Amino acid sequence: MHHPNRLLITGFAVVVVLTAGLAYLTFHAGSEGSRDASREIARQLDKINLVNELSTIIHDRTRFMQSMLLHDEDFTAAESWPDFNRIEGAYLETRERLLPLLAPREREIMEAIDRLDRDIADLNRQVSVLFLNGSRDEASKVLLQELLPKTAPLLSHLSELTQAQRMDVQKTLLLANAAAESGRKQIALFAGFAVLASLAVTIVAFWYGRKLSTQLQDMNTYLEQKIYERTESLLDTQKELLEDNNELTRMALTDSLTSLSNRTHMNQILHKEYSRFERHNQRFGIIMLDIDHFKAINDTRGHDAGDQVLKKLARLFEGAIRSSDFVARWGGEEFLICCTTIEEDDLLPIAETIRQLVANTDFAIGWPLTASLGCAAIVKGETIGELIKRADIALYEAKNNGRNQSIVSEFTDISVREL
Repeated sequence: MHHPNRLLITGFAVVVVLTAGLAYLTFHAGSEGSRDASREIARQLDKINLVNELSTIIHDRTRFMQSMLLHDEDFTAAESWPDFNRIEGAYLETRERLLPLLAPREREIMEAIDRLDRDIADLNRQVSVLFLNGSRDEASKVLLQELLPKTAPLLSHLSELTQAQRMDVQKTLLLANAAAESGRKQIALFAGFAVLASLAVTIVAFWYGRKLSTQLQDMNTYLEQKIYERTESLLDTQKELLEDNNELTRMALTDSLTSLSNRTHMNQILHKEYSRFERHNQRFGIIMLDIDHFKAINDTRGHDAGDQVLKKLARLFEGAIRSSDFVARWGGEEFLICCTTIEEDDLLPIAETIRQLVANTDFAIGWPLTASLGCAAIVKGETIGELIKRADIALYEAKNNGRNQSIVSEFTDISVREL
């Protein structure tokens, strides 16, 4: 009679032990899956943070170049190189931390970013050296023709890297959900078996399963929110980079004192007009203007007065030329006007209008201001350099003939081109 009781007690003890063992194994498996999911989620967050840091470093470097171009003439290598090297060092450090976290496809994108970054870094150094050596126009030319065109592909690769990360995160979420689903299935089996052994064990298992599911759901919600925030931050950074590039382009093409086009921009305009002339035979001409005795203004009234005169002249020229024409500060007190779709006979009236306008304007310097002008219209077989030389020769002829006059250069033979 006692034997069945012992068997029942033994069986119950075996069931309890098996239930406890199964509970332990299920708990361990669920905890391990949760830890794996947590580690993977932490890795993804680290990767997103590092990409965001990389974007910020590139943004800082662009702002550094902008600040250098805006700085005054006292900007020295002692101020620029430490900051430049610090930015480059930060980029390399962030890259080394990010590289082990990347998937194979992301590594390919990162290699493309590295190639572009090395090119941009070399060009940045070249622009910095040119700027510090006083070659501001050459620095602007390198910035426009070589550095800025590489920025758009760099931003595109950064966006592509973000998209690859988003896909990687989605895979992580799917794996986390799969792990949670597997854990829930194991817990359901355990609960079913535990019901036969003990209602208490079933309640504990059910409670644990709900708690684990809630934690995973909270973790998924947190990760999705962080991904959204980091993505928005990256998009804002990319927008700021594009705006900075547009501002750098404007600065590189504009004279800082008069807000007119600078020599670099005018050279671009002349090449476009020259291409139209070659394709469609639409002639264009230039008027080179130099202020007479401008040095006397700086010597007697000061450089501030000279700057104010140049600013006022810029506004006069903008109001005097045709809407289809362009005016630029060529250098110092020299200005160059490009007259599009024009014949040689039309240059002198325009030049005389501008000359008289200068002579009849009060610049508040104590004496009338005059200008000498040299004009030249393009002809077949002539280069832009030869056209500018003809206008320059005509300008100096006006200077030598007494100033305050306009002279049109006539293209006669090859000897003019060899002056």
